[in-house]
Amino acid sequence: MTQFSIRNRLLSFMVPLLLVVWGIFSAVVYSLTQDELQESHVAQAFQLAKALANLSNDRVSSFLIDEAHVFEDYYVEIRASDGKVLYKSSQMVAVPKELKTGMQEVRSGEKDWIIWTFPGEDTDQTYIVGIYVGEARDILRQTVLGVSLPLAIVFVFSIFATIYIVKRGLDPLTSLSQSLKVQEPEKLGKLETGNQPTELVPIVRSLNSLFDRIEDHLEREQRFIDDAAHEIRTPLTVVKAQCQVIERDKLDEATRQRFDNIMKGVDRATYLAAKLLEHARTGQDQNMVQKEQDLLPILQQSLAQQAHLADAKGIELQLLRAAHAKTIVDADDLGTILSNLIGNALRHTPENGQISAILRDEGECWTICIEDSGPGIQEAYRDKVFERFFSQNPAQSDRGAGLGLSIVRSLSKRNGIEISVAESESLGGASFSLKFKKSNDTQTMM
Repeated sequence: MTQFSIRNRLLSFMVPLLLVVWGIFSAVVYSLTQDELQESHVAQAFQLAKALANLSNDRVSSFLIDEAHVFEDYYVEIRASDGKVLYKSSQMVAVPKELKTGMQEVRSGEKDWIIWTFPGEDTDQTYIVGIYVGEARDILRQTVLGVSLPLAIVFVFSIFATIYIVKRGLDPLTSLSQSLKVQEPEKLGKLETGNQPTELVPIVRSLNSLFDRIEDHLEREQRFIDDAAHEIRTPLTVVKAQCQVIERDKLDEATRQRFDNIMKGVDRATYLAAKLLEHARTGQDQNMVQKEQDLLPILQQSLAQQAHLADAKGIELQLLRAAHAKTIVDADDLGTILSNLIGNALRHTPENGQISAILRDEGECWTICIEDSGPGIQEAYRDKVFERFFSQNPAQSDRGAGLGLSIVRSLSKRNGIEISVAESESLGGASFSLKFKKSNDTQTMM
């Protein structure tokens, strides 16, 4: 795809806009000022023609002049050297006999006039030209308004137009920002450079290089956790095997207590190593195969795998309602999710308690609910239970490693499963809900 430039994009919008604005502004100013200036020029030309005609003992007819023109706003007078008035355009204006050369302001009746006095070079005559101050101010005001008002309108229009153009011109930045916003931390991927403007190509390349380094770092961390979990499990298995050889019944009470503590610590370390390994594998996508699956067999298998643990605590583990439900999901990931949720319920449900699993049709989606009769999860902690190593009651360290629900959230996100936690209405404990999108050819069999 051909690359483009943000600078050229902005210029391609701004230059035509400025030309259009300039043209509109000039046309509006011309339209608003031409009438006033034309009236002024006509009135001045008429007074000049009258003065010239008078010198030739003639008069100028005004039938061609618009009656709307006010000729009394301009004044022309010619005086002889002795002060005798040779010509006077209007008898309504009384100009003082003594006038200084150049411009001055005089008052005649109720009007103020600006008078220019010009002495003749070849004769001793004096030529006096005047304009009514109000008319001069009208011309000035009309000219200023003719420029200011259009300029203000153009200024406001230019602001909005500039904002729009800049927004359009910076669309590539907005698009890049949106791409980065939806970028998954587990799947950084690569940003395309072919459809980016030339100014953003170096930035995109730098981001891609950063993503590569981050992915390498994450892979090294995952490999480290994977290797560490493997290395830890092997000696723990050996330690546990050696301990199991010891005849517990032959130990005295104090030694038997220490022996039980050792076994409990080994079991917890083994469980933690297994969870660390499982957590590391949640970030590895290469073995994930999402295809249409029936949720019911996977749920039944997950319940059956932990039935012996429920029996050991006297917990009733049951599947209340179920339906064959098809959706697109990775079977191994879903099995891990369900095993962690059921295991979490078993750890927090007291002896002789109850755990139930429900698979139901909710119209647009399938829902699996795992509910228990345990203490439940306080509402203030329901958003935090999916964080790594979080515990609602840190004093109870034997309840797990704090990684199970974190694994559940990671795998659910990877498979597009919506997970939530609430209070169980029937059992009073915690209720974890998994929502699955239905596949197109879903068939429900009750």
